[in-house]
Amino acid sequence: MDLSKIRTAIRRVIRNHAEAFAAIGSNQSKLLELASIAGFAEHYKANGFTVTVKNPKQKRYFAVKTSTRGDPWNFSHFVAVNGQETVEIHMNLKVRSAHDQGVYCVDVGIARAGAIPQAKGATKWDCLPNPDLISFGEAKKLVVYPMLLAQFVGIVHEIKPLYLNFPSSPPGPHPPPTLIALGNFSANAHVIVSAYAGRNISVNIAQNYDVRLARVRRNPGTSPLSGNEF
Repeated sequence: MDLSKIRTAIRRVIRNHAEAFAAIGSNQSKLLELASIAGFAEHYKANGFTVTVKNPKQKRYFAVKTSTRGDPWNFSHFVAVNGQETVEIHMNLKVRSAHDQGVYCVDVGIARAGAIPQAKGATKWDCLPNPDLISFGEAKKLVVYPMLLAQFVGIVHEIKPLYLNFPSSPPGPHPPPTLIALGNFSANAHVIVSAYAGRNISVNIAQNYDVRLARVRRNPGTSPLSGNEF
């Protein structure tokens, strides 16, 4: 992991980043998760959205959600606005299964605006209803190997299976479910990914993520989630 590229990318979208770095410390997996949500923010910027940070009340810094514990209104998130469309981008967001009452936690979740409470309510908040989840991302400090791809497609099946039967790329600016990885493709992983379109599988594999972040720094207005360089 090129830590300088990762930290630079975070600084681009989180102005008060010192506390965020302090909360994560030297945990590289958590740093990658923070860089992942920053990458989703960059993606929406590249697609014409105005992106701002929304901090919880009484906090002037980016409060990082580093695990499944805690309620979302106690942590920071991004708000992306383009005309009449608004979405929220959260870290470690608990979401309902597409098939049953199971609950999963995704590293990055894109939610419809207003679907997540901004403060504690009278009833306990369990998770984001599945219809209010637009897309999501998972971050792995790994190379992209075949079984990792199989695991990710399995996650998509449980959470957003509609992306596994998409005859074309999803319309609009929203990214499909995205696997973010620091490593490159190993073994025959690139063969598997190349075949997704023909199988109507609409997922994004953002390998070599630190390199992608460096590309955005050189070319502002581009998305670190776009393109699959084999």
